[in-house]
Amino acid sequence: MSPVVIERAFEPFFTTKDIGKGSGLGLSMVYGFAKQSGGHIKIDSEVGHGTTVRLYLRRDLSGTALAPAQSGSADAAPRAKPSETILLVEDDAEVRALATNILADFGYTVIEAADGPAAIAAFDRAARVDLLLTDMILPKGMAGNAIADALRRKARPPKVLYMSGYSANVIARNGVLEEGANLIGKPFRRTELARAVRAALDGPRANP
Repeated sequence: MSPVVIERAFEPFFTTKDIGKGSGLGLSMVYGFAKQSGGHIKIDSEVGHGTTVRLYLRRDLSGTALAPAQSGSADAAPRAKPSETILLVEDDAEVRALATNILADFGYTVIEAADGPAAIAAFDRAARVDLLLTDMILPKGMAGNAIADALRRKARPPKVLYMSGYSANVIARNGVLEEGANLIGKPFRRTELARAVRAALDGPRANP
């Protein structure tokens, strides 16, 4: 990395990759995790030779063992109501497959799309879509909030739940999160996703 790139490497939404090839999430998420954990992260890099990223975390000296998970606690979250359908928009195939499996386990019908144009086409073909669950940063020049805006102009607009590796405050500062929007951070646990989906479905619509 050049010195200029190193200086900006942890900035939200910064990437040196082509459009659609990277979101700028990776290092900024790692940076956030390190700082929230009371740790530190450092980049050592020389152009033409390579890069080393060092992650320093605080050592736990408490000696306290983690409590074992209770039996059946993984699914202790609200399930789908009859025939509820979710339009899931996520360009990362592994994340999309994981979210689809979780939602199906909780009883939802899931329609998958990898980008905005595919999502709108899928919505138009579907008999019913109750919730748009979309990543904020997507390829093909259409972000998650743009998909939501397009679907709000349809005859039967869905509720909306956004996914992002950034916090709501960071996204709001960049002007891409509307007032009252529902947001779940990535990565998420099974029950976190199930509860966020249920809350979005049962709650009011965000202000357009």
